[in-house]
Amino acid sequence: MNKSILTRFAVLTGVLMSVSAASFTANAEEKPKRDPGKKIYMTKTCMACHGKDGRKAMLNYPNIAGQDEKYMVNQINYIISGKRLGSHDATGNPRAQGMQGALISPSDNKPRISKEEIQQVAAWLAKQPPADLQEPKTPLDPASVEAGKKLFNSKCKACHGAEGKKPLKGNPYVAGQKRDYLFIQMQDIKSKARQTPKSAGMYGIVKNMTDEQFATLADYLSQVDRNAGN
Repeated sequence: MNKSILTRFAVLTGVLMSVSAASFTANAEEKPKRDPGKKIYMTKTCMACHGKDGRKAMLNYPNIAGQDEKYMVNQINYIISGKRLGSHDATGNPRAQGMQGALISPSDNKPRISKEEIQQVAAWLAKQPPADLQEPKTPLDPASVEAGKKLFNSKCKACHGAEGKKPLKGNPYVAGQKRDYLFIQMQDIKSKARQTPKSAGMYGIVKNMTDEQFATLADYLSQVDRNAGN
């Protein structure tokens, strides 16, 4: 093989190696590393109740995509410790018991999730777009929605922010949350079936309110679109 052929072969090899390296780099850029919080969410059975990416929760479980990060960390810890329970659901068990069972190993009664993992999953969920508004099964009474708006502004706005979209840090977003979930939680806080530091503070506000008032609040908040204008 003469010198000219060897030179051309070396040039061609160099070109092919450059192309391969560029292709490898491009492929690496096309496949960013998955957020560890998402992996935790998908492997710790969270998705079974709260839906894909926290936006399509089943039954009366809350949609948690876009929820306040600190609030979620606290609630997960309360549920693991048994401090947050709730009224009984259709199974006859406290509402948070199912989640507690998923997060605690029955063999040694220790959490299946670490403090770091709790932080990671809460951080990931907080970055997700909130759920789109759900159409109510039965059309809501506009008068009830308007009454709920007025009641919210007088009773709840200080902690949960305008339209439930700008809560104080550590308080939950309530705008666009599922109607039945909101209604049940207000009832549980009034009856003290749900007792945590945050709900204890809310008790003073709801203790003299009626189910009819809870219904108007739930009607209103469930129809506030957190994605509007985002």
